[in-house]
Amino acid sequence: MPKYISLTAIGKDRPGLVSAIAKVLYEYKCNIEDSTMTILYGQFAMILILSLPKNVSPKEVYSKLQKSSRSLGMSFSYCELASFASKRKKFVNPYIISVYGADKPGIVYGISSFLAGCKINITDVQTTLSKSKGKKTYIMIIEAEIPKKLSISGIKRDLADLAKSMNVAVSVNQAESADI
Repeated sequence: MPKYISLTAIGKDRPGLVSAIAKVLYEYKCNIEDSTMTILYGQFAMILILSLPKNVSPKEVYSKLQKSSRSLGMSFSYCELASFASKRKKFVNPYIISVYGADKPGIVYGISSFLAGCKINITDVQTTLSKSKGKKTYIMIIEAEIPKKLSISGIKRDLADLAKSMNVAVSVNQAESADI
């Protein structure tokens, strides 16, 4: 049975980072089961879920990644996983929650705290700061699963009230259900 780890990497963005990391993983016959990669403020960031062959230790892979990527300036960390669901679950009642407003601390906390209190599961969050004509607008796009027992109109109303108190705009729209 393979071992599973989560591997994170971050470093200054430049061409060749994915290739350098993938080469080491390939050399150890690791399989990338799931991943997300992005650029945040000029920093390349990735999170991978890997399956490792029985005879390969996570520490071996980690050490080789550190050594081979030293010239790239990447920083790595890993965590062994006790269990791993090999298939992503189908999103049952997916919604997209969009938040726009003047940039200030507390937007993510306020919205995510409200959602947690309603037992709404956040499945993905993307945030960015848009700068246009000297104005900074904070944009947050949340993918979430809203339990079917909740009133969508009630959630929309309560989120609108919260958004007003935070001086931001919010919208809630049902998304296509996907089995990726």
